Amino acid sequence: MTGQVVKDMNAKEFASQLLETVKEIKSNKNESIQCDNLIQYLDNCVRTSPADLSQDQIEHLKAQLQIMVEREKSNHASDLEMFRSVIQSGQNALKTALLMNGGASVALLAFIGKLTEERQAHIPAFTNALAIFVLGVFCIVVASGSTYLSQWLYADEPEWKERAGFWFNALSILLGLTSYGLFIWAMTKAYSAFMTFG
Repeated sequence: MTGQVVKDMNAKEFASQLLETVKEIKSNKNESIQCDNLIQYLDNCVRTSPADLSQDQIEHLKAQLQIMVEREKSNHASDLEMFRSVIQSGQNALKTALLMNGGASVALLAFIGKLTEERQAHIPAFTNALAIFVLGVFCIVVASGSTYLSQWLYADEPEWKERAGFWFNALSILLGLTSYGLFIWAMTKAYSAFMTFG
């Protein structure tokens, strides 16, 4: 009877320690624990009965658990920083494309507006380039909206929302690359128009 009480107390101590550790991990905004590490730790505990363990062995198991907890915290912090850097890089790419196409549109529009009466015949040569620059601005604006939608959908758990978030993310990347391509195309059109301007 006394041996059973000791085992129950050790199991309760272990369960309370495990509960506190899991709560600590969750309080650090880490919603997941790697199953392999937890299974290995629990398997070690199951194979050796708590009553059979010496105080040194219990302390060793506690130290192993603490090492796993710290490793999980480190992995979570690393993943979070990587996610932040990806978001920041994407925002910078969107801003760059918007500045390139928007700035070129405004500059070309200002140039067309300054053409004198004698040179108005040259305006149609510049309109194609202007239209392409404006289309690049439109693509990047839609890319910004799809980026927001992808992040909003990734925030929820259902699988269909994660798939939809993935496709909105892919659309955002495609539109961003299209915007860069449109800038290059419009630049060549504008160059050709300036060459015939003479």
